Amino acid sequence: MYGIGLPVVASFRSPGLSRALRASTTPVSILHRSLSKRPFNLPGTVLGNQRRYAQGRYSRYDQQQYEQQHQDSRYEEESQWEYRPEGPSGGRVLLFRPIVWTAIFTTGVYYLCTESFIKHREQLRQSSHYYFGRLGNFYGGSTDDSQIADLMRDPKVQSLVGWSHAVTGLSHAKALSRVARLPDWIPLELKRTVAAFTDRWHTLSRGQRCVYTIAALNAVVLGMWQIPRLLPFMARTFLHDPRTGRSYTLLTSSFSHREVWHFAFNTIGLVSFGSIVADTMSTEQFTAFYLSAGVISGLASHLLSPLRAALIMPSLGASGAVYAVVGASMMLNPDSKIALIFLPFVPISISHAFPALLAYDFLGAILGWQKFGHVAHLTGGLLGIAYVQWGMDQWAQLVRAIEVHRAKRSKQNSIGR
Repeated sequence: MYGIGLPVVASFRSPGLSRALRASTTPVSILHRSLSKRPFNLPGTVLGNQRRYAQGRYSRYDQQQYEQQHQDSRYEEESQWEYRPEGPSGGRVLLFRPIVWTAIFTTGVYYLCTESFIKHREQLRQSSHYYFGRLGNFYGGSTDDSQIADLMRDPKVQSLVGWSHAVTGLSHAKALSRVARLPDWIPLELKRTVAAFTDRWHTLSRGQRCVYTIAALNAVVLGMWQIPRLLPFMARTFLHDPRTGRSYTLLTSSFSHREVWHFAFNTIGLVSFGSIVADTMSTEQFTAFYLSAGVISGLASHLLSPLRAALIMPSLGASGAVYAVVGASMMLNPDSKIALIFLPFVPISISHAFPALLAYDFLGAILGWQKFGHVAHLTGGLLGIAYVQWGMDQWAQLVRAIEVHRAKRSKQNSIGR
């Protein structure tokens, strides 16, 4: 049937036969006129069905091919992005500007953190919990206790966490109250999950909160690196290149990781050693120490880069600051044992493991190995050791100097009145 039908329909398309049939009134001519209006699309016939099926199939195929080519070209453009150093220095490595910027930043961050530390200590002195602890609760409590009781008696809070839920302080109770007052369309299970995270957060020490906050910032920057459209912005803002002349990237690059393994190793080291160091120093002192260590270690790598052309390359990562934290932890707890990731069942004294690691980085810096930032690692580790040896005493003297200055200023103000 198919072999006969195709030539017949094709013959109807012949110009000479069409003129002859158009003038006649035979059934064949009537059939020809109907076919000439819709060629090859006989509804209800096998030929017409095949025609419509082929048209739909090829149209879908063409659409898929266009979308695939468009998507491939878009990702090809993004994958072809290549980092090129651009900046006001014109490709020259500036030395004086980053030194001045680092000095100003370090001085400023230590002053601000010292002011915050003094303010926090004054608040502790004004609190009855600072002097009496639990004895204050036994002998009548304080204003905070009454506020906590009022917050925890709220029916919404009780429906969320129960009647006898323990809190660590007024800030904990306020956080639970805010969770309980979320809109009603939010499921109760989700609110209880948030309340559980809130309980966990407020049971952490101040040092642990500081360390986890830094790790969270690093995770956010890591996620931004995974967005292809943000690559030019990330390279300009969170990547330090000595040829660009941008000094602020000494700070931003210390929160930046592009690979997951780099972020994982630094986060494990920060969480493992940072909490102990932060609780020993104080949150404010640890913040100033960590930020300044990240900037100074990056500056050392920047200053030594002109000595060898192979060292003039962009860098990022918190390794220098983490090395400083590990070095400080070794000085504060020299007898502690650590376990390497590759040898978890073999405990090693940190007093032996960390100097061996510094020796490896020293060798890498001398030989010009480019796999890791050996200069930044070595500088951060030595800075952590030196800070515990001398820097913590300087912090205490700075706190006393600011307190004395405040006392003199308040005394002058009281006399002037």
